[in-house]
Amino acid sequence: MAEARADLRSPDAWPPGRVLVVTATYEERATITALIAAVLAVDPGLQLLVVDDDSPDGTGALALAAAAAEPRVHVLVRRGRRGLGGAIIEGFREATRHGFDVAVNLDADLSHDPADIPRLLAALEPLGGRPADVVVGSRRVAGGRTLGWPAARHLASRFVGWFTRTALRVPVRDPSSGFRAVRLGTFLRLPGDLATGYAFLEHMLWEIHRAGGRIVEVPITFTNRRLGASKAGWAEVWRSGVALADLARRTWLGA
Repeated sequence: MAEARADLRSPDAWPPGRVLVVTATYEERATITALIAAVLAVDPGLQLLVVDDDSPDGTGALALAAAAAEPRVHVLVRRGRRGLGGAIIEGFREATRHGFDVAVNLDADLSHDPADIPRLLAALEPLGGRPADVVVGSRRVAGGRTLGWPAARHLASRFVGWFTRTALRVPVRDPSSGFRAVRLGTFLRLPGDLATGYAFLEHMLWEIHRAGGRIVEVPITFTNRRLGASKAGWAEVWRSGVALADLARRTWLGA
C-alpha cells in the first residue's frame, strides 16, 4: 500500500495578527496571484492563508512561492482530502492555532472583492452597536447584486435562500455566500460534524443561529468568475442537497 503523501506548508513562524483571510483553492492558478496581491493591499494588518487541495494546475506551488517572499502569506496544501467545507474548517483551525480572533473567508476566483473586507469587519464590531458572530457578504439584501450569472443560477441561489429561511429557520437571505467574517471564538464552540462540502456554508449558519449567535448581512457585488471553471459539479450539488434535507429534518424534529 502506498504511503499517504504529507501535507505541504509554508513556514510556521507567522507574524502576530488579529484577522486572517482564508481562501480555499482547487485549480485557481489563473487568479491566485492577483487575489494574494489584492488582499494584502487592503490593509497592512491583514494576513492570508491559502488552503489548496493539491491542485494539479500548480495553484499550491504559486501560493508557496508567494509565501516565501511575503511573511503575511501562508499556505496549506492538503493531500488525500478534498472539499470546500473541509478546507475552510482547516483554515479556521489554523487561524485559531496562530492566535487570530477573526477569520474572513472569500472565494479565490475574484468573484468577491477584497476591498469589501473592511465593511464586513466593521459590521462584526460596529461602534456603539451590538457585536455579531458572523457577517455575511450578501447578494440578496438591499444594495447587493450579482453580475454575470445566468438565470438558472439566480433561481438556484434564491431557492437555497428560501429553503434556509423556511425549512432551516435561519433568517439569512444569502446563506450560500462564501464571503463572510467569522468570530473564531464562536466557531470553536460549534459541533465538530459540520458538512465538508458546499453545504458547509448553510450548515455553519444553522449551527450558529441554533446556538443563539447573531448573524448580520452586508451588501456586496458578486462578479461571476471570468477565469477558470466552477468546481460545483452535479455530484456535489446532490450531496449538498442531501445534507440540507437532513438539517431540515433535524430542525423540525428538534434533533
